[in-house]
Amino acid sequence: MAFGSYWTGIRMVELDPGTGKAIPGAEVRHLATRPDAPYAVEGASLVHHGRYYCLFASYDACCAGVNSTYKIRVGRSTSVTGPYTDSTGRPMPEGGGDLFPASHGRYIGPGGESAFRTHGTTWLAYHYYDADGDGTPKPGLNQLSRRSDWPVPK
Repeated sequence: MAFGSYWTGIRMVELDPGTGKAIPGAEVRHLATRPDAPYAVEGASLVHHGRYYCLFASYDACCAGVNSTYKIRVGRSTSVTGPYTDSTGRPMPEGGGDLFPASHGRYIGPGGESAFRTHGTTWLAYHYYDADGDGTPKPGLNQLSRRSDWPVPK
């Protein structure tokens, strides 16, 4: 299970399939964090995309309408347990992660994402604030494709 909090980053622990609880003594892996204030990274979402596992996470501040600074970052690994790195090779626990996406046009503060596959297609669901709609929160959904083995919106 990948999980995390706004202040301490994204972690992973193996669960017991029978109980749904962490396996006693299981290693807690550190998948992503920020080395600088405000340290804000949360909302882990993992998906197997091509030959890689992709870790999506939300960075910065949510829930302030058009003043939100939320953004999604992504890293990838050939192993579900990491290490996850960005396209330059910088590890996500050291502040790495490619923007995916940040605010653009009317779409402010995208985040709270969930990546999933259905019928052979990978999708990213998230929320954003509509700058053309007085900052009203709205759902977003992008089909993903790959460019150089990296997930990109289609």
